[in-house]
Amino acid sequence: MKKNLSLLLCFTALFLGRTNNIYSQESPLNFNAEYTGDFLYNVGGLKNGGGYLGYAKIGMGADLWKGASLYVGGGTTHGIVPTEMFIGDYQVANNIEAGNHAFMEYFSLQQTFGNFSFKVGLQDMNENFASINAAGEYINSSFGIHPIFSTNMSAAIFPLTGLGVELHIDINNKWHIQTAVYDGEMPSFEDNPYNLDWNINKDDGALFIGEAQYIREKGVYEVGAFYHTAEKKYGVYAEIEQVVFDNGTRNLIGFMQTGMVKKSQNLSISAPQNYFHLAAGVNLEGVFSEEANDMAGLAFTSAFLSDKKTETAIELFYQYQITDNFVVKPDVQYIINPAGLDVPVDNALVGTLRFMIGI
Repeated sequence: MKKNLSLLLCFTALFLGRTNNIYSQESPLNFNAEYTGDFLYNVGGLKNGGGYLGYAKIGMGADLWKGASLYVGGGTTHGIVPTEMFIGDYQVANNIEAGNHAFMEYFSLQQTFGNFSFKVGLQDMNENFASINAAGEYINSSFGIHPIFSTNMSAAIFPLTGLGVELHIDINNKWHIQTAVYDGEMPSFEDNPYNLDWNINKDDGALFIGEAQYIREKGVYEVGAFYHTAEKKYGVYAEIEQVVFDNGTRNLIGFMQTGMVKKSQNLSISAPQNYFHLAAGVNLEGVFSEEANDMAGLAFTSAFLSDKKTETAIELFYQYQITDNFVVKPDVQYIINPAGLDVPVDNALVGTLRFMIGI
């Protein structure tokens, strides 16, 4: 059933790509659909092996009244779970890995008044917080959301998004401030198979987060802080993205991410805690194409753990945009000291061929 739903969403993406022009720019409705597929093979780690995994999503936005919009979206994941089956890493090498599930991702209302806006409903924290575009080009999960969030506390992020309220203020064309509060506990798929259980329990607490962004010519600088009331965990993070070279044809973009969280004092926790994260890399746009239809990137991400282990993933990718709606991306990762298990695991070499279809 879930596999059939994935195929349905994929074909819907192709269909909407051909028919979306029937909705004019003045239409109050807009649709989007995406499908990401990965052919993956791992050498080392837990064991050699591989297979296929995919992620399909579809959504609809509607303009309601002046400054107000509603967005509803769902997704489905299917295929292998490489971290558990083959790699044994801590940071999760593939950012669409989630098992076989179909779920609601978004159901949110956004209202804008001039330079001020707020959004309420089911949403993904990582869509606006703790993320930069250059790092988001990579497949390893830690480039998308700092592992200090995803491994230390329950957070409203893919695949189980959560209820929240976000506030955004554009102070001027350089400074932007945003803050949010999210439900403190995301039930597992076993307890919440379609992400439709939106009950708020005071015992689950809440996750508070705030972020300031400074936007300069060809660069973005971000700093943020967070606190989980039930788990008594707090931390800070910072991110930088800057174009360091631009000759009109090729852009070289550098980025860095770092974050830390208070170490847990609960000695009964057997799993190691990721208390510090550091990542950096460079992306080159327009490698062989003067139209900048391709991109290459090289980066590393390191998770520093409480048991004095450090897991580092080095990732290299090349991406080519064949059409407006179709992208291919060969990718390779070398994972040093995979730390997802209690026992030592060999270094892993993970190769992925990704394709993306979307509108």
